[in-house]
Amino acid sequence: MRNPLVVGSRVYLRALETNDAETDAAQANAETETFMYRGRAPASPLAFARWIEEDGKHPMPSEIHLAVCLRDGDRYIGAVSLHHVDYLNRTAETGSGLADGFRNQGFGTEAKMLLLEYAFDRLHLHAIHSHVFEHNTRSAAALRKQGYRYAGRRKWDDVKGGVYRDGLLFDLLREEWLAAREAWRATLPADVRGKGLGRDREPTP
Repeated sequence: MRNPLVVGSRVYLRALETNDAETDAAQANAETETFMYRGRAPASPLAFARWIEEDGKHPMPSEIHLAVCLRDGDRYIGAVSLHHVDYLNRTAETGSGLADGFRNQGFGTEAKMLLLEYAFDRLHLHAIHSHVFEHNTRSAAALRKQGYRYAGRRKWDDVKGGVYRDGLLFDLLREEWLAAREAWRATLPADVRGKGLGRDREPTP
């Protein structure tokens, strides 16, 4: 592992590095299940490298993007993010995305649990929210598995393919995430259940 921030049984989170830009661009250009609202534009490694470099300059960033890496081989497979971080009211919005070959294998759930541990126990955030479009049933199901509750709907939130789409809103408190994490951990094999998947502890002061 290289510069890990939060460690799980199979993946860990670290800060994004400019060396990740090549992979970012390749993943973006190969994406087939895109959730971008109005389609995709070509992505370049140079643009991603510039964005990563600028992203790391803020002492109290409103956007926090963390690389998801496999513990076995240190391979970078995607990213998880905190958006609109409000340090005064202690809220943020979460986002995530993995390369196509690593979906539906449990990596995304583990990475999101690690992101929520970072948000609640490191940054001491009080409430997290997330937003998905109504047709994105896969992401909505993943949020519910992670403890999020359905919080409402924004009608005609955006246009895709010439059709207006509603946005579904979800929210999450720390105690709800802790319960969801324990339920998820109970489904894991006994030999990995306690490996870097968070400790039963109060947040660090």
